[in-house]
Amino acid sequence: MTSVIESRMTICDKYIRVTAEKREDGTVDIAIDSDCDALKGFSQELKNVTMEDITNFETSRINKEEVRGNMSMICTAPILVYQAAWMEYGMLSRRIFPKMGPITIDMGEE
Repeated sequence: MTSVIESRMTICDKYIRVTAEKREDGTVDIAIDSDCDALKGFSQELKNVTMEDITNFETSRINKEEVRGNMSMICTAPILVYQAAWMEYGMLSRRIFPKMGPITIDMGEE
């Protein structure tokens, strides 16, 4: 089954959509669609991930500089890849996730 996670980055006015689909060999195919030019390289370099990529932050290909390219450090695209892949591996509930509402980051009260 395919998992799709989307984000509207209000800080840069960009849209990101990550689609993940688990293969029979246990890897997960990743497709990244965005109107952000900085994500073109990331989407071309990261076509699939493994369980190791989504469970070991230090060695994950998702975090490698040569894969991330020139994307911003605050870009949510890598997190969306993690979430979509987790959903494909059954580590994130397909039923509960949509009910939780959007994840937001707000400025704290002064």
